[in-house]
Amino acid sequence: MVKYIILADSSVGFEIPRQLSVVCGEPIIKRTIRLLKENGIKDILITSHDKRFDNLGATRYEPLYNDYIPNKQGYWISAFPIELLNEPICFLFGDVYYSENAIKTIVETPTDSTLFFCSYDNKDKKYIKHHDEPLGYKVVDYELFKKHIQKIKDFKDSGKAPREPIVWELYRSINNQPLTEHYMTKNYIAINDESCDIDTNKDIKSLNRKLGGIEMIKLQAIESFTLGRFDELENIERVGQDTYGRLNTGDKFECIKDLADYLLGDNPVKRAVAKVIEVIPEKKVEDNKKIETIKKKESTMEKDMIIKKRKKSKK
Repeated sequence: MVKYIILADSSVGFEIPRQLSVVCGEPIIKRTIRLLKENGIKDILITSHDKRFDNLGATRYEPLYNDYIPNKQGYWISAFPIELLNEPICFLFGDVYYSENAIKTIVETPTDSTLFFCSYDNKDKKYIKHHDEPLGYKVVDYELFKKHIQKIKDFKDSGKAPREPIVWELYRSINNQPLTEHYMTKNYIAINDESCDIDTNKDIKSLNRKLGGIEMIKLQAIESFTLGRFDELENIERVGQDTYGRLNTGDKFECIKDLADYLLGDNPVKRAVAKVIEVIPEKKVEDNKKIETIKKKESTMEKDMIIKKRKKSKK
């Protein structure tokens, strides 16, 4: 049996732990626990020194050696509690929103060594992020895993690491790759869907919009202007200089309705700085998947009917 551990011992940059960020009415870490249980998993730990992670449906465990403070001391890689690595473990990340498909894939995919789960080469614009994201590790050969955790710590101590070594460096080490080069080789499963980690409050808003079916408005700037809520804009199409916080005349972008109303003249100076191009209703990703599943079932049923008819005609 595999123990499942959700890493949640860091919440830098958020008023509440980002692992407790609410997406579609449910804290993401609580969603992860629920989905694990729905897939038959009962042995679940949350690693955290924060008591706000109590009473979420899993046992909170305080790691003995996780002393990492960004830009000050320790090792990020200590997030993996070395003292628990004496049995098969699947590590998930508390700040990741997992799709139903992601959890099912992670639970059902076997390994006899170490298996890495991630989004990889995901170019579909309907999802939140399109760069590669780590989603978890399933570790059966825990002695090998511990060996490479130490290797990553030594790499940092050598002063050769260009950044704080994290999950990607661990993946590269396990696969005997250069620790500073990013490419996928083996021992991984790509999960390309709405699963992604929470880095900023914008990610939370984007997930709620994408998954909750919130209407978006596509606008075009009719004059140049700066915008304090620039982080809320999506799919910006530039015609002029790409300057953060500023839109140029002719730039196209998408935003939610209340911000669109503000740019269309519902502001203190009653002045419109953009015009509407299109209203974009978002369909829920889960609903789309249900439709796809129904279509697949219907297609299978049609094929079965054709096969039965052929068999009857041969008789």
